[in-house]
Amino acid sequence: MKRMKRATFTAAALLSCTLTFSGCSLISQVVQPEQDQTGEQTNADGQDQGNQDQNGQDQGDQNGQEQSGQDQGDQSGQDQANGQDSSSDQSASNSSNSSSSSTSSADGSTGSDSGASSGSQGQVSIGESFEDPEMQDKIEVLSAVRNFDSSKKASSIELGGEVVLLEVKVTPGQKYSGLIQSGALKISEDGGTNFRYDQTDGLEAEMRAAGFEPWEDINRRDGGTHQGWLAYVPNEKQDTYTIRYERGPGKVMGTDEKVPEFTKTFDIPAL
Repeated sequence: MKRMKRATFTAAALLSCTLTFSGCSLISQVVQPEQDQTGEQTNADGQDQGNQDQNGQDQGDQNGQEQSGQDQGDQSGQDQANGQDSSSDQSASNSSNSSSSSTSSADGSTGSDSGASSGSQGQVSIGESFEDPEMQDKIEVLSAVRNFDSSKKASSIELGGEVVLLEVKVTPGQKYSGLIQSGALKISEDGGTNFRYDQTDGLEAEMRAAGFEPWEDINRRDGGTHQGWLAYVPNEKQDTYTIRYERGPGKVMGTDEKVPEFTKTFDIPAL
């Protein structure tokens, strides 16, 4: 009986220990999955949070890129507008300069003349009269034309020169024979230091067309009174010019008689 009780007690103790061990094992087994699930949940939450952060960053980057593109577009539009404004201002300035240049050319205030006289053509009175006492020739210098418009001498005019016409009337003396030539009247553009011959030859057609009959050499034996125009082309236009009438010395043929030279100077006034 005692053995049966002891055996029963031993069996009961074993069963209790077994249950206790099994329970611990079961609890351990139950708790472990909850920890794994919690870790998985934590990992998932962390992953989700990381994804959300990544998405937020991507969204922010995308928004930043869109904002940057918008700013760049705004800047490009502004630059383009500024470029258009600058181009418009430049075009307006060029148009204004072109208009100013055209106006200056039209009113003749700037630019070079194209073959025309460097000033307005006009006639001035001189009224100089004198007589060669030896030859008894009477010379009258009536007037002059300043700034004669000549296409033949266009290049000289453009370079600063001028075409001057001189009106002369001569009544030759009858004491001696010989010619009174155009070379007797010379012009100076430096106040009388240097004199140069006329350049009537080559301008006769233009002079006649304008109503100025050119000078022709005079034979004293022909007598009468002769009148005509001489043309001069000074290299530099002056306010006034000096004219010198000069007859050189001579000798009477068949005799020892000598004829002294004769000179006379006068000025061509400004217009």
